[in-house]
Amino acid sequence: MRTTFSLWLTTIILLTVLAFLAVFQPITFSPRKDPSDTSKYLRPAGVKVKNWDPSRPPDPYTSVGQMNIYAYMPQHDLRLGLDLRGGMHVVLQIPNRALFQYTLTTPLAGALEAEEKQQQFQQDLTAPGAGLVTPEQDASKLSIVVNENQVEVSTMAKSAIVARSQLDKINAVMAKDFAKGSYKSPDPENVASYYLSVDPKLQDNVRSIMERRVNPDGTKEVQAYNKGIDQVVLEIPGEKDPAHVEKLIGITAKLEFRLIPKSMDVSPNRDANGATNGVIVTSRGHTLADQDVINASYLVVQGNALKPDSGVTYDQSHQPAVSFSMANQKDRTKFGAITSEHTNEYLAIVLDNKIITAPVIKDAIYGDGIISGGFPTLTSAQDLATLLNAGALPVPVSIIENRTVSATLGAASVKMSIIAGLVGLLAVLIFMATYYRLPGLMADIALLIYICLSLGVMWAYRDFTLTLPGIAGVIIAIGMAVDANVIIFERLKEELRAQKPLETAIDVAFSRAWTAILDSNVASLITGSVLYALGTGAVRGFAVTLIIGVSVSMFTAVTVTRLLMKIMIHTKAGHNMANYGI
Repeated sequence: MRTTFSLWLTTIILLTVLAFLAVFQPITFSPRKDPSDTSKYLRPAGVKVKNWDPSRPPDPYTSVGQMNIYAYMPQHDLRLGLDLRGGMHVVLQIPNRALFQYTLTTPLAGALEAEEKQQQFQQDLTAPGAGLVTPEQDASKLSIVVNENQVEVSTMAKSAIVARSQLDKINAVMAKDFAKGSYKSPDPENVASYYLSVDPKLQDNVRSIMERRVNPDGTKEVQAYNKGIDQVVLEIPGEKDPAHVEKLIGITAKLEFRLIPKSMDVSPNRDANGATNGVIVTSRGHTLADQDVINASYLVVQGNALKPDSGVTYDQSHQPAVSFSMANQKDRTKFGAITSEHTNEYLAIVLDNKIITAPVIKDAIYGDGIISGGFPTLTSAQDLATLLNAGALPVPVSIIENRTVSATLGAASVKMSIIAGLVGLLAVLIFMATYYRLPGLMADIALLIYICLSLGVMWAYRDFTLTLPGIAGVIIAIGMAVDANVIIFERLKEELRAQKPLETAIDVAFSRAWTAILDSNVASLITGSVLYALGTGAVRGFAVTLIIGVSVSMFTAVTVTRLLMKIMIHTKAGHNMANYGI
């Protein structure tokens, strides 16, 4: 029996030590990163601030063979929420839009004729005389697609009246560029068929895409929620580069693969350091603007034809590139057929009406390829991969509020919470040891084990982010952790006063108190589960700490404390009734 108790105790101590090392990581075999900002390294023990660069891995403390060892002052490895470490609060405005679709009753002959028609239609529709492009409705906010069976024009119309006016202007250009009777126009009287105001589905779609953009790997506790009927709010904890986030958010990410006409020449645009940054397109000795090239080019496929599995790779010149693959067989066949017919021509990769690169088509591409030659840095390639995987926004959005939340209040809150937690813990330890004596001392040891195991479970739960309510949950759980011991020890006193043998009294106290402990803790678990299921953000953080705390406390109060008591009855102090307050 004593061997079994020793084995159990050894296992619990080992788990406790492992939990402590996992959470605080004083010794590691690779440089530690800040869990709240994985682009930064934590400062090792003994390194002065002036000699520490958070953006670079530190030197190892020592090495054993091929293994590097890093030493750190004990510091937690838990991610902190927006309220504790600051971040960004962004409000996005979703505009209304108009979508005009013309069905071609006489289909075009093929891709070549569709290419020619698109060039002509886009030039005429964006010409100054057409009246569609205004300072409020610039060309970059227009989407024009012509294929064999349909012509589609998308605009940012502020109202139904504006959309109705735009329809008249588009109809005039359609009558000029397409044969009369070869197409079916939208019904001008049925404004709802082409004027699309923001609806809940569009709002949810924008929110989902934005959340994937700012949190591509799911490691941040980004809060994204709808506000009103046409706004989306993003709360991004720990964000240190607002300009980078604004760039990711502000891009519509409308990707297009366009075939550049043979009459145009393409050369890389190099900066002062020789790095490639986009391309320069010329025709007859004149440099063309991106929009002019786009107007004259043929749309092969759009970004929505790609699978959401784009990633960063490197081309044959060891420069950053983005891999992609087509989502369905129809687009694979179309892309392969066009690239096979136009080898040694330039294929422009256009992102939001800006040409980011234009590689030469060397071979037919039947679904899988890479985008290379237009990324000056690895980050720029990573950003494009993130945008492609998140998907293009159905409409351009504007940032109407962008403020950085300071972590100063959070740091003060953490400090005060830690002080409150330590004071509460010390008070509980003193009370238990003073009032219940030896059993109370065993409960104190179990409580310390409980704290380490709880933090270990929180660390292992990688989606967990510690917020200020979460800290409150931890402090509450510390008090609840000894609640079960109070019930058990009061029952133990009753059994000992009844003159029952010590070991029997301990068994009876634990077994008879178990039903009351189970009922109260199950009630707490149900409450925490409801909060987690129905709550959001900080409420869920509190619920997680409550659920973890209650679950671990049941184990330590019933199993660990009982194990320690069983071991103590084999000692002289364990048989002294004065040590039980009797």
